[in-house]
Amino acid sequence: MPRKVNNVLGDTATLTQSSYRIAMAGIIRSIQSRHGESDRDTADRLGVSAATIGNARNEKGDLSPVTLLRIGKEYGLDAIAPALHLVGARAVPEGASCTTDATMPVPVAKAQVFLCEALADNGQIDDHEILADGAPEAIEQAGQVFDTLRWRLNGLRAKGRRG
Repeated sequence: MPRKVNNVLGDTATLTQSSYRIAMAGIIRSIQSRHGESDRDTADRLGVSAATIGNARNEKGDLSPVTLLRIGKEYGLDAIAPALHLVGARAVPEGASCTTDATMPVPVAKAQVFLCEALADNGQIDDHEILADGAPEAIEQAGQVFDTLRWRLNGLRAKGRRG
């Protein structure tokens, strides 16, 4: 059983070859499930062989750092969260800002008000509504909150927790 390390992101497993392979397998399974891809499909998108993807999915081989970065670029940064969690880190887009649990309800509430007002007339959101005063900020803040929650959910899933 790997030793646990406490940090601000929660308990992380000690970095070992085994924990790395488990994380890589989880990443591959997750992206294939989410995108309905075969080993060949995933391999083609990442520029590696289908055998490399199959070995990583089955915890029989490693993915190179370049392939891990390609996954982040191709499928989004949240896709590589299990690997980054091994070193107590997470990846966020360059323009992201920190949102704590305590401040989450505020941007979500602002976005909810925006959606209610924008959809009230005809169920369609027009461009001028998206660009109206305060709307871009509300949309961006709500997106960051949900990105944070998605990252946390993926971390829990990677640990085998289901909800």
